[in-house]
Amino acid sequence: MPDDLADDLAALPFAQVSSRYSSRKYPLHALTILSGHNREMGTEYYNKGNRRDLSYYTVWQYTISGRGRIDTANRSQELLPGSLMLAAVPGDHVYYLPGDSEHWEFVFLVMTGRDAMRAVKTVENYRGNVLDAGETPQTMKHYRDFLQDLVAQKVTSPFDNSSRSYGLCMSLIEESGKAWDFREKQSFGELLSLIQHNLYRDISVEEMAAATQLSRSHFTRLFSTAMGQSPRKYLEELRLKTALDILCSEKLPVKEAAFRVGIYDVNYFCRVFKKRYGLPPGKYRELNLKGLPQNQANVKNLQKIII
Repeated sequence: MPDDLADDLAALPFAQVSSRYSSRKYPLHALTILSGHNREMGTEYYNKGNRRDLSYYTVWQYTISGRGRIDTANRSQELLPGSLMLAAVPGDHVYYLPGDSEHWEFVFLVMTGRDAMRAVKTVENYRGNVLDAGETPQTMKHYRDFLQDLVAQKVTSPFDNSSRSYGLCMSLIEESGKAWDFREKQSFGELLSLIQHNLYRDISVEEMAAATQLSRSHFTRLFSTAMGQSPRKYLEELRLKTALDILCSEKLPVKEAAFRVGIYDVNYFCRVFKKRYGLPPGKYRELNLKGLPQNQANVKNLQKIII
């Protein structure tokens, strides 16, 4: 990321700004609801992505100075200056200020909406939760300009907010795709697309291996190294994430959502969903369909949860 962009972000005042619009009457599928500039110096800064009291949103957090960390089921990564952390919530991750770091200074955007969630999940699935911001310069320029206007409270229309939020998501997908590390993952590109479009049916590891023209054992070894998890684990994670998206964006029975992602034992689906996200699928959807809090007291509570 060019130094002038990083300097511009560092020059923002320390603030947390909530974006609420009394004129909002229609559902918007990408909307930034919180933004700002923060500096953490205590280990009490600890955010779990699978807490029961969390709503449905995504976090875009760029590190200015110091160091943070994000842990997922498969890896732990340092969040250093110049890195952009992306996290879809709920999710199997924790990000925090580690005990051996003196501080963590960052700017952030928090988005809600179906399209924002899908964009971040797409990047998570293919690139992980941490990007080098220098690999996505146009996205970061958009991020900077949008953040500056949000902090200055210049974005007064929910439709302007949604348009710019959606544009940021599309820029991220485009540029992160161009920066894909083909040396490690190019042989799995078509396979991942095949899996994504065939979640409704049984997909065995043997079929995956055959699609890449590799033996089962060799495929499993290469896939696990490149993707950071076994083929079976990847498939299970993708099914749960897709089911979550369906439940929160479409009015479908829990049974049909499970069938759509290839899980035909509904009791099993409810059990693994609750284990991952802390609530049964029906209850989780009920809470999320109520929408994000709009009154000031609840916005303050949301700020405490997210930031």
